[in-house]
Amino acid sequence: MLRTYFDYNATTPIDESVAKAMSKEAIELFGNPSSNHQYGGSSKKKIEKSREEIAALIGAKPNEIYFTSGGSEANNWVLKGWIEQFRFDPIHVITSMIEHPSVLEVCKYLERYFNAEITYLEVDKNGFVSVGDLERSILPHTRIISLMMSNNEIGSIQPIQECASIAKRYGIFFHTDAVQAVGRIRINIEELGVDALSFSGHKFYGPKGIGGLFLKESRALEPLLHGGSQENGLRSGTENVISIVGLGEASAKIRQEFKEDYERIQAYKNLLLKQLIERIPHTCINGSTDQEHVLNNTVNISFENVRGEAVAALLNQIYGIAVSVGSACSSNKQASLSHVLTAIGLSEAQIRSSIRISIGKYTQKDDVFFLINALEHVVSKLRRMIPIEQNNFVQL
Repeated sequence: MLRTYFDYNATTPIDESVAKAMSKEAIELFGNPSSNHQYGGSSKKKIEKSREEIAALIGAKPNEIYFTSGGSEANNWVLKGWIEQFRFDPIHVITSMIEHPSVLEVCKYLERYFNAEITYLEVDKNGFVSVGDLERSILPHTRIISLMMSNNEIGSIQPIQECASIAKRYGIFFHTDAVQAVGRIRINIEELGVDALSFSGHKFYGPKGIGGLFLKESRALEPLLHGGSQENGLRSGTENVISIVGLGEASAKIRQEFKEDYERIQAYKNLLLKQLIERIPHTCINGSTDQEHVLNNTVNISFENVRGEAVAALLNQIYGIAVSVGSACSSNKQASLSHVLTAIGLSEAQIRSSIRISIGKYTQKDDVFFLINALEHVVSKLRRMIPIEQNNFVQL
């Protein structure tokens, strides 16, 4: 059923064991976790069990995990919640040009309402920030550094450990948006040395609408949501118990299957890249092909002289194959170019000829060949309409 799905960076299908765990508890686990009776206590125990599973996945302590509605809320909370204490002081924030909109839009908000100064670090042609540039950008009033761990469009994995070490040396709060990383690369909070880390359940086969924030014990944020005393007083609102159960189950399943899934997905990505380059002329990989520093499931590729939207549309219409053109969170902004591909220096023609393919644990080898054959046919079909000789990668 999932053989035609190649958009795992947008969202992942829910794991069967996760769905079963949620279904099992959906009727009986109705008590409010804040209630002082056995029904509330049962819900509370399930929440704390899930907190333990998530902490184990990233090498954190359970009391350092806070539940949110997802990655966007976690990113908003950490940036706004930390900066709030400096409302009447000079504020400088460091981030990068390829962050998720839930970071970039908050930075615009901080500029507008807090008069914050924002430094947007440039990236190289492969999508990596320079550790040297980061250190040179630090000012006396730098309050927070926020860099995503891995990019959703090109898969580049940033040197978070080195960047966090620099932040620590200067006494600056360091946050990483790890929404695309948790469940896909091994993470150990102690080794990373970050103060805060965002994650989202639907990126690693859990339910949508649930995620969270790792927050170092000694660091406190101003709540984004005020009201009750849930989540140690930092995030009010009755907990989404069933989804939290699903998130915990997804975390446990990922830990059990990580090595096997990682190696298989990497092999499929290598196969995909090799075949596409060999079989479809005038093809270019966007970003790095270094396995060690790029997500093992992500391929961003441009096909000279065709529109990425046309490739994606024909794949969907003819073969039922789902791929992405840019980020799912910005797909409604058809007029704008990918800010990530722009940041790595691609021309408008190259950006408009690009698609993103992302593989997941349900992908099989036959599925990869199915996609390769479909792409070969679709790109050839589109190029026959406008031969390359007539339009050699000019502005589309």
